[in-house]
Amino acid sequence: MLTLGEIKGVGAATLKKLEELGIKSVFELLSFFPSRYINLSDPISISDASVGQLSLFEGTVTRVSAPSKRGKRGFYVTFSDDINKKFRFRATFYNMPFLHGVFEEGKSYRLLGKLADDPDMFNIVNPQCEKTERASKLNKGVYVQYPLKGIIGLNTFKNIMYAALDDLKTRKYDGATGRVNLDMSRCFEAVHRPRDISDAERGLKCLASIDMAIVLLIFKKLSDSTQKIRKVFYKTANIRTLDYINSLPFTLTESQLAAIEEISASLKSDENMSRIISGDVGSGKTAVAFFAAYFAAAGGRQAAIMAPTEILATQHAKSFKPIADKLGINFALLTASTPPKEREFILDGLASGEISCVIGTQALISDAVIYKDLALAVIDEQHKFGVRERKSLENKGAKDILSMTATPIPRSMALTFYDDIAISYIKRRKEATSNIVTRIVEDANIAIDEVVARCKGGGQAFIVCPAIVDSEGYDIFSVEKFMSEYKQKFEGISVCALHGKMSNEQKNAAMSAFAEGKISLLVATNIVEVGVDTRASDMIILDADRFGLASLHQLRGRVGRDGRDARCYLVSKSASERLKALEASNDGQFLAEVDFETRGAGDFVGTRQSGASLTPIFSLKMNAQILSNAKSYCEDALKDIPVGELISLTRRSEGRVRAFIEELNKVTLNS
Repeated sequence: MLTLGEIKGVGAATLKKLEELGIKSVFELLSFFPSRYINLSDPISISDASVGQLSLFEGTVTRVSAPSKRGKRGFYVTFSDDINKKFRFRATFYNMPFLHGVFEEGKSYRLLGKLADDPDMFNIVNPQCEKTERASKLNKGVYVQYPLKGIIGLNTFKNIMYAALDDLKTRKYDGATGRVNLDMSRCFEAVHRPRDISDAERGLKCLASIDMAIVLLIFKKLSDSTQKIRKVFYKTANIRTLDYINSLPFTLTESQLAAIEEISASLKSDENMSRIISGDVGSGKTAVAFFAAYFAAAGGRQAAIMAPTEILATQHAKSFKPIADKLGINFALLTASTPPKEREFILDGLASGEISCVIGTQALISDAVIYKDLALAVIDEQHKFGVRERKSLENKGAKDILSMTATPIPRSMALTFYDDIAISYIKRRKEATSNIVTRIVEDANIAIDEVVARCKGGGQAFIVCPAIVDSEGYDIFSVEKFMSEYKQKFEGISVCALHGKMSNEQKNAAMSAFAEGKISLLVATNIVEVGVDTRASDMIILDADRFGLASLHQLRGRVGRDGRDARCYLVSKSASERLKALEASNDGQFLAEVDFETRGAGDFVGTRQSGASLTPIFSLKMNAQILSNAKSYCEDALKDIPVGELISLTRRSEGRVRAFIEELNKVTLNS
């Protein structure tokens, strides 16, 4: 394959310009995808054009101005829009006097250009143009636009691209190794030199599938290499599932009982457990996770339950205590706020084995914590932790890992990436299914007035802001700004702020006061997203469009947890499809699928706001069909390639590939 410098027309000066665009190889050239395709057989009305976006127009000349002899020596032509006769527009030409005699009144012309930001008229500056009846360049095919930033001319760039494509046709694309049995040349040809728009779309989808196939194979091969045969066993004769079930103050659902049976079978099997409990808000995941801790403790080993915040860890400890007391489990709560004497007592108990279960935060993996016989780790809100934290628990002895997530994994993702990973799905408990009515509102005052009135009547509410303090250049509601501007509305009710910059003592005090009903209104960031139980019935999410769909669903789950009617207000100036979906449904699994189809993997892989929604190598959008195609490639064309050679194919985007696999590992628990 040619090197970049061997392509016709690419000299030292051009190489430097290409490098400015991030292009240092032919592969990077081919991976520099168009920013837009314009169908040259389908002009649009000037009224439908967006400012600054290249578009194809068609109009009939009604007037040609005299050329100016000053400044830019310009002239303009007025057109009647051929697509929508109600509109007129102007094409202004600067420093192009040779075009003045081209235009004839009453004749139709095609123009390719950008609508200028002119409040007084529709105006296109220096467009390409041809008479409609004789158009040769602007009458068929696809016009391909690239994000060249003015660094290199479009025609020059296209000539370089076409030369690379022509060379590619003569040989099978071999990436870095010559072993990939996929004709990527056809995909690149369709993307850069498409016959029509659908041809380009097929090429991009094909490359997205190949992209995901390569990363999926790397992920699978690395995951396979970490599979371990069980070496730690439990005294199963001491474990009585019925004893655990009878210790609970409520009756388990069928899906909870099924999950308990699955966990029990995994812990008795000859392979280490790597299982995810996936359940919606209020489905009862914690009760199932507590069974795993009981299994380990009753089986003569130690268990650790790690939560992302002290508030949640404390809540778990409070819920687990009556169960532990009935079953005779000696357990402890360990966080950064644990007093020194109590901490020392807990550390001694873990080291001696006297304490068989510990609940806590990342304090559980500090160097000072030594376990006598740690066998199982339960990780709540697993997306809040990285591979490193779980590896630390493994290094301390935990070989069986149970992870909980309230952000359901889209089934197409599960079938592709996690088909060999154990997932226990838990349906929401009927008694925990609150009647949460979700509304999109433009004016925050409407929601605030309604909520404050209910707080004065004895209710409780959350108001969630996207930031703690104002950020320059961003017009958003921060906790600081909101508390300052709206404090007069809160007269007569108790209000408190809660955010990540507060000390642990301050956060615990605020949350405890709210949970005990001493505070009516909590103004917070999405720190309250994590599953803390309260009696609140109202939530206002300000600038809701700035949150991911998974985060919004999690936040909404903080209200109505006692089964009473609840309301969630999404304050946004624009009702996006994501917000409309949230307004229409309380089903987390359904929302996971919606988010995946509209945005890609998004925050349902790692619950991130961005990043994972695009394929790692080519940064193309994912959807269920692309994942399905990727799986087929893995099972056929790429299956025999060693992992080292697969990784070599990703050198151009190594950082993004590593980040993507890191996110997948957060879900699958394999490091």
